[in-house]
Amino acid sequence: MLLKYEASLMPYDDGQVSGEPDWLPSPEEVARARAELSRRGTLATLARGAAAAEMVEPGRAPWQWLVGAALWVLIWPAVIALRVGLGWWNWLPVWVPLAAAVLHMLALAGPVLLAQRNASKSALRRRFGRVRTLAEMLALDPAEFEVWIGMMFELNGFRVRNTQYSGDHGVDIEVSKPPINTGLVQCKRYRGTVGEPAVRELYGTLIHERGDRAWLATTGAISKRAREWAAGKPIELWDGQRLVELARKTR
Repeated sequence: MLLKYEASLMPYDDGQVSGEPDWLPSPEEVARARAELSRRGTLATLARGAAAAEMVEPGRAPWQWLVGAALWVLIWPAVIALRVGLGWWNWLPVWVPLAAAVLHMLALAGPVLLAQRNASKSALRRRFGRVRTLAEMLALDPAEFEVWIGMMFELNGFRVRNTQYSGDHGVDIEVSKPPINTGLVQCKRYRGTVGEPAVRELYGTLIHERGDRAWLATTGAISKRAREWAAGKPIELWDGQRLVELARKTR
């Protein structure tokens, strides 16, 4: 599960809201990172959204399904042939082995569905892990960054959906995971420093929507005053350095 982040880095004062922290990669590094992400096909996969992960890898079947299918081929045709053709087990109604064979066949869907879930998670994790550094996060456009943040929540067990509130209010994603019924996520992919006003606005939206928790995720920095104002409130603030750490833990 995503853990609450307590600021351990040197905070930025609100007087520097428009400034850039010195730990950000240079624009040249970001440009190279975007070119590399494009070359690897990462940008194309992000454009398809978090739900586009392949369900089952082509040509592969779960071993449980293979075992079940082999048992079906070995058992039920023989039982039906012996009962109908040779008159064995006359006390057994003919519909019983037929019904049992059909139920066995339906049960074969279980391993397939399980494999779909696991393959989907694995494919999503691979797609998420293609963005590893802060330069690569900054290389994403805002929509791509939003999809990537949604992937991180999904890989940590949250249900995720993109949403648009009236007037937007900067909220990009709604998440849920018991005991959190409504979580609001604001994504800010830029190089500046997030100040107290942005956090106040997010908190206001959280109260208005009667949400349980809010997250603000930015590739930039978060000011000292913003962190002080958020202290004790159901808001988690993630700057670029924290996102790198969370991405490493999620992979």
